[in-house]
Amino acid sequence: MRSGGIKMFFPRKYSRRTQDLKISYHDVGQFYWGKIEAWLKQKPVFSKTSAIVDIPRWRAHDIDTIEDWKYAELIHKIL
Repeated sequence: MRSGGIKMFFPRKYSRRTQDLKISYHDVGQFYWGKIEAWLKQKPVFSKTSAIVDIPRWRAHDIDTIEDWKYAELIHKIL
């Protein structure tokens, strides 16, 4: 795990699809850990106190199309 906080490259593009952005780290949405108080107060997930778990590209796949799904199934069979 890396620490030191994280900052979004393109905060104005928060709602855009990841494939429309320049190559960078992005949230794969697998897990979020936080304190109960932070969730109840709806504090932002991304802040200077956030940390990431760097997941290799082959361990995460963004599924937006049937082709993406088929690729993910293929990878799953191989692994």
